[in-house]
Amino acid sequence: MEPYSQPQSDPKDVELENNISRIVRRLGQGLRVHVSGGHVTVSGIVNDFGTKRQISQEIQSVGGVREVTNNIRVSRD
Repeated sequence: MEPYSQPQSDPKDVELENNISRIVRRLGQGLRVHVSGGHVTVSGIVNDFGTKRQISQEIQSVGGVREVTNNIRVSRD
């Protein structure tokens, strides 16, 4: 029986995640990004709906992104 090993991250996904993380850091603090097979999931909290839309649009414009799941919430403050 072979020992269990964690699947390795695709280097393309790692690079894409790093690029998108830089964009997201510029637009909001404490946001999280995960990439798998070109599918990007972004989550966290921002101050307004405009920022939420802008983040989604900028992520979609990055080469290699196939799909975006925007789980960002807007603060009620």
